[in-house]
Amino acid sequence: MTQPDDREKSWRDSLPFPAHWLWYIAAKIVVLGLAIMIGLRWKGLI
Repeated sequence: MTQPDDREKSWRDSLPFPAHWLWYIAAKIVVLGLAIMIGLRWKGLI
């Protein structure tokens, strides 16, 4: 088997906040959840 190339970046290194990638993902989930909640409330489903 070949070893992975050291020059390749991991997906976490390409994020805008590589040191805080977990918080970045959590913030995206929260924003998405709020958008869904507002949309459902606007349509009168909740």
